Formats: sequence, C-alpha cells, structure tokens
Amino acid sequence: MEGISRRNFLIMGVCAMAEAGSITAQVRKQRAYAYVSSWTSGPNGAGEGGGIHIYAANLADGSLSHLSSVESGLNAGYICISPDGRFLYATDERKDYGGRPGSGGGVLSFAIDPQSGLLTRLNSRPSMGAFPAYICIDKTGSRVVTANHGSYDAIAQVRRDGGVVHIENSYDDATVSMFSVTPTGLLNPPCNVAILERGPALGWEKESGLDAVFQASPHAHSVNFDQSNRFVLACDKGSDHIYVYGVSGDRCGLKLVKAFATVPGSAPRHSAFHPRLPYVFVVNELKPSLTSFAFDATTGDLKAIQTVSTVANDAIDRGGKRSMPADIRVHPNGRFVYASTRGNNTIAIFRIDETTGRMTPVDEVPTLGETPRAFNFDPSGRFIFAGNQDSNTVVSFAVDPEGGRMTATGTKVEVPRPVCIKFLLI
Repeated sequence: MEGISRRNFLIMGVCAMAEAGSITAQVRKQRAYAYVSSWTSGPNGAGEGGGIHIYAANLADGSLSHLSSVESGLNAGYICISPDGRFLYATDERKDYGGRPGSGGGVLSFAIDPQSGLLTRLNSRPSMGAFPAYICIDKTGSRVVTANHGSYDAIAQVRRDGGVVHIENSYDDATVSMFSVTPTGLLNPPCNVAILERGPALGWEKESGLDAVFQASPHAHSVNFDQSNRFVLACDKGSDHIYVYGVSGDRCGLKLVKAFATVPGSAPRHSAFHPRLPYVFVVNELKPSLTSFAFDATTGDLKAIQTVSTVANDAIDRGGKRSMPADIRVHPNGRFVYASTRGNNTIAIFRIDETTGRMTPVDEVPTLGETPRAFNFDPSGRFIFAGNQDSNTVVSFAVDPEGGRMTATGTKVEVPRPVCIKFLLI
C-alpha cells in the first residue's frame, strides 16, 4: 500500500485535533449513558444475574451511577446502539432459544427512552446459530448482523462404510446472520445467513488441549461494517480466517467476496476499523497479538501490515495463566489502538503510524481486575471503561489523547460478569 503524503498527513492531523475538540464540547452539553451487558450466573445461559445494566456516565470524572437493570435471565453478550440512538440490540448467548435444545441463540431489540436512557424490550428473533458472540448495526440503522460462534461440543455420529463402522464428529455451524430493521426498531426475521466453511482448521489434529478444542471447527467471533458501509468483516477464530462479505443496497445482500487466511493457530477474534484511514486492526486470541491490515474499501481486499505482541511475556503471565486477548478499540482520534488481554489482565496501547499502518508500543496497563473481556471509550475519548468479567467490575481510566497513556481514576462499579460496554449521548 502506498504511503500517505506529508501534506495530507499534516492536514489529517489538524482535522483530527479540531474534530476531537468538537466532540469533547458536544459531549459536555449532553447526557451520557453507559450500557453494560452481563452473562447469567449459570453455564450456557442458565440462571439469573445477567441482562443489561444502565448507568448515568459522568464524563467529567469518569464515574458511573446505576439507574436500572433489565432482563436478568438474558445471557447478554454483545450489544450495539442504532446510529440515531433510539434502539439497542443485544445477543442472547445460548443454544436453546425459546427453551428448545439445539435451537441456537437469540437477538433482541430494545427501545431507548429519549429522556431517561432506560430500555423497553421490543421483540426477539432466533440468531440462526448457537451462542451469538457479536452484533453490529450499519450506518443507516436499517440492518443488524450477528456472528454465531457455535459451541465446542462434538457429537459422535456412527457411520458404516461397507463392513467398517467408525465414529465421525460433527459440530455446530458457525454463521453470520443478517436482519433488516423496521423504522420502529423491530427486528424482522433473518433475511440472509452465511455459513462459514465447515471442517476443522488446517493442522488442528496435531494440537492438544485448549488449542485443539478452540480450533476443531469454525467459530465466528465478531462482525463489523467497514467505514464505507459496503462490507462486513467476520473473524473466525476456529479456522484462522477473516471473511469479507459484500453488502448490497437491498438491506439483505450478504455475499462472500474474500476469505483471508491468517497465521495458523492465531485465532483472529475482534476487529476495529480506523475512523478515517484504510486500516483495520484484528486481535488474535491464541497467539496474544494484534495485527494491522490495509483494507481496500473498493474491493474488500485485505493485506497484512504488521503483527505485534499484546503482552510483554508472550503467552504466560506472572501468575502462570495463559494470556488470551479479547477486545480491541481504536481511539476516536485515530492515533492509537488498544487491546485487552485476559490472563495477563492488561490493556496494551500502541501508537499508529498513519502513513503506514504500523504500530509502536506505548504502554501495557493492568485493568485492576480479572479477565478484561471488554472495554470501551466514552464518546469523547477522554476515558476508558474496562469490564473485568471474573472480578465483576467496570473500572474507569483517564486517557491522554496526545500520548495515548491511561491512568486509573480511582472509580469503579460492581457489575456481574460484564461482557460489553456501549455509550450513548442524548
């Protein structure tokens, strides 16, 4: 990919500073709400204690004040908010939607009260796959896409080939599902479903333990629309692939245009597009690392640029737990990319070279809790909120937009098993 000229680079820098100042001024004039999803207390969506928790966010000091919680029986995974701020969509991570074993997971829609930020459930649909792990909405607010991960369970099927009887293992399909959305926020039935290529990842039979379980079959773990709204990127951590789907204008078009093979055993998990440049960043779960790609918004083509480690000691932290990256975010000003790593319990910070897409380490900061599954910036980019799943906390950090570093504010809230954090200005 050709570099960006010095003149254009300087122009983008000036524009970025002006935009950041504008965003901060806008934030100060509006009410801010944080929405945090939680898994239930039991395995596979059983029990209570889940749902979505609504907080008033104080963006002067980075504190959160609890307002309400809804749907305690919902094994709430990822959530997203419509561009106009009127609706919230959530995944129900299970494989027994409607109480029927093997029916997959669910997708739910909620109306957001414009005065209080509180939620009212509208409707739900089957997600067309087991354990939907991610959900996103396009820039028009007219279609929602989910990544259905599937479980790790194998089913033993007995086959007879001539006089020989043997066992074959089959797994849940990993899928990407699309739903159109009505003007009133209702989810229509799924209108398009892409089934990821079946079969194990290349070479997984040689592995043992966790790697073999994770890569015995495809596992779609995230989906994201690119900045042009013409493509959806799906990360498959089971078969080490990133799939690019073209999205047509009829609201239900979903056509595979590119299947990009990543490094074997890397397990690409979550992606984040740069806010204004042709780059996308992907965090890898089984090799604790972060990869930058050049992305062609005309063809959907990907080209790997660089891979960097998210932890100082590679795969093992000081406590002997395996380090497994989880979430990734690009700062709103586009200068830095951040990645959380479970086990090591840190967020790694990298400066982005905007002319090349390469990354330089800035810092690695403890999240002050166990298992940072999710984190997110407030709309101004002045704070990061880290969700520590096994500590049941969301901890806030102040962010230096010039240097990228983050510093704990000293405030946190108790949240059961936080999975995803989203913000809304009203």
